[in-house]
Amino acid sequence: MSVGLLVIGFAMAAIAGNPQRIGHTTLGPRHSSPDDKGMYTAFIDPTNGYAYFVGSYLYKLDITGNLPVQIGPATNTGQFAGSAFDLGAGYVYFPGGTLKRYGVGAGANPATNAGSISLTAGSAAAVVVDDSDPNPANHCAYVLCTVSGNPAKVAKVALSNFTELGSVTLNAGETNFLLGSVVDAQKGYAYFVTAPSSNASPVVVKIKMTPGANPPVRIGALSLNSVGAFIDGASIDTVHGYAYYDTYDSDTNTPGKIFKVKLEAGDVPPTLVGSVNLHPGEGRMAASVCDPVNGFVYFANDNSYPGGVYQFSLNGTNLPVEIGFLPFPGGPDTPPPSGMTTNNTTTNLDGILPFGEVFLRSAVIDPVRGYAYFGQDSRPNQVVKVKLAQVDPFQLNAPQTLNNGAFQFAFTNAAGASFSALAATNLTLPLSNWTALGSVTEVSPGQFQFIDLQAANNPQRFYRVRSP
Repeated sequence: MSVGLLVIGFAMAAIAGNPQRIGHTTLGPRHSSPDDKGMYTAFIDPTNGYAYFVGSYLYKLDITGNLPVQIGPATNTGQFAGSAFDLGAGYVYFPGGTLKRYGVGAGANPATNAGSISLTAGSAAAVVVDDSDPNPANHCAYVLCTVSGNPAKVAKVALSNFTELGSVTLNAGETNFLLGSVVDAQKGYAYFVTAPSSNASPVVVKIKMTPGANPPVRIGALSLNSVGAFIDGASIDTVHGYAYYDTYDSDTNTPGKIFKVKLEAGDVPPTLVGSVNLHPGEGRMAASVCDPVNGFVYFANDNSYPGGVYQFSLNGTNLPVEIGFLPFPGGPDTPPPSGMTTNNTTTNLDGILPFGEVFLRSAVIDPVRGYAYFGQDSRPNQVVKVKLAQVDPFQLNAPQTLNNGAFQFAFTNAAGASFSALAATNLTLPLSNWTALGSVTEVSPGQFQFIDLQAANNPQRFYRVRSP
């Protein structure tokens, strides 16, 4: 009997190094009337190599080089808490009472105003885009609209002709929304988070995105906490079906929390996996990106010193685990007391701000090149570039035939990850013709093992591991 070499398919690899700061780009010149403001939202076109950050102005950046390069003058848009990018059509949408639209411009062309629409459903406060259809003519926006004294509504807008198609009214208490909207367009669901104005818990509301002119559907909601907590940064792992939310307390000494939410398949309301309490001084998380391929989620801080990024392992179906903190450089001035807001402002042409790279308010991830970009609340605005942590190659340990004829192999990978083993007698067979043998066992954190009890019945066998 001979047993073939182990053939590795897709696998989440073992936790490796830490993220690394590359540097920052100062966006200029500093404007007046209006002045620059905190860049609370950002979006990205990783394929073509552009990132966009929005404060009082929309900046277009070329991200294909060592540091981002500003392309042309910025466009005066006004400040927004969120945005939704329809990459296929070349438009970005901002919720600011009305739903505002800007064309991002092809290549080095600047962004331009492309109009706005007032919605009968209410005042636009948050927006996501369903771009799952390859034809941009079929794309729609789902706009969270606040209604004074009443539950909010989610309106559906056809983007091809920029018209409102219908809406769904949310439940009592689901009234105040601002930050933390995420979307899984391929699976057809959007998730909006309430911003509590009292001790009410923040609530994640799941909305079904519908075909044609059908109105959206409210699927259900999930309460995140037993007491009021403002949710600021949020990111989604569409590969494994989770979302991550962080808290933003008025006191930076109050440790923050990271909530992990299972999005659930189909028309099932989301469920809470749990929350992680951060350490003293780790408060005011305000921007997040998720890298499911390498197995990490990152949160940047605001009004905390030094400014920087916290790295967490996704940890499979379990709660995320804090791996480390990447501090950003300070400036020439002594930071004010923790929790005190101040302006990070300079007129220096060298871009050195008095408190350094701090007040991080927005973030985007470039999975093509392996970087993330964090936007500051500063005057002039700055964007900090970070190389994300990469994973080590899959490490196979001592494959062997046991005394009873069974074949055993082991490997290391990210703790909490899920794998299944497959086998075939012919290495060249397509994956659909491989036989699923069962789940791989995690014998200790990050250490996985599989035993094929039927190996002795096969004169030759090849193995493949996939996730999940």
